[in-house]
Amino acid sequence: MSRRVGIFGGSFDPLHTGHLLIAQDAVEKLELEEVIFIPAAIPPHKQHIEQTPAEHRLNMLKLAVESDIRFSVSDTEINRGGVSYSFDTVCEYVKMLPDAELVLIVGSDTLVDLHNWYNIDELFELCEVASFMRPGENDPESIRSKVLLAPRLKARVLANAFESHMFGVSSSEIRMRVAEGLGIRYLVPAEVEMYIYEHGLYRG
Repeated sequence: MSRRVGIFGGSFDPLHTGHLLIAQDAVEKLELEEVIFIPAAIPPHKQHIEQTPAEHRLNMLKLAVESDIRFSVSDTEINRGGVSYSFDTVCEYVKMLPDAELVLIVGSDTLVDLHNWYNIDELFELCEVASFMRPGENDPESIRSKVLLAPRLKARVLANAFESHMFGVSSSEIRMRVAEGLGIRYLVPAEVEMYIYEHGLYRG
């Protein structure tokens, strides 16, 4: 039986506890051997938004997951540079892990735009796509209405939609709280909190 590996991409600017909860839920509900966190060089939907340098985002990820053998971090998209398309990344991992079943992990907020993704039809030929519902998005009909894919792909997405542990925080809220001098303890791993303050990130 081939091993199942999750691919979890995003800005991770910064990684927060909600990301880790989704990854853990993915391991358990999808029977994954490993989840690979892959920070984007330039996310397609954030091409005109200034990001924290990739080095810092990568370092925070590594600190956050280094003690969990289920998780790893890859600089694949950062090294490739340019706009980070999931299709290109999955293609790389098909070659790198030919013995693995790949599962692309996304938040349910992504479903509204999934039909616009680069080479989305071909992406579904290479991997599973599994979504995890964010806080306030536990209505199956609401999710169904968001998915504008062709019927065959829509059915596959809806069959792979899961509830995750609810954690109502976002990376943008973390950045805002740091800029305003508010606490972020318990919202991010302790190692990430320390890194943010030591490097003066998100001060505005």
